[in-house]
Amino acid sequence: MKLDDFINGINILRPYFKDPNGFHIAAEHDQFYVYATDFALSDKDVKKLDELGWFQPETEEDDPYNPNEGWSAYT
Repeated sequence: MKLDDFINGINILRPYFKDPNGFHIAAEHDQFYVYATDFALSDKDVKKLDELGWFQPETEEDDPYNPNEGWSAYT
């Protein structure tokens, strides 16, 4: 993943948290995790995250967006 795609993904997710500076993140090896957002993402933002290479690790590839699941990106 390129730095721009990573930063753009974070910027898309930030407004969907009650506190855009206090949401939980994690990292393990080469994978970065953002916990589930407080508010459901718009269809447009889900599509954009997908185009940037972000994904929901706890869902299958063809599953629809699940607002109860977090997001992830490989670094």
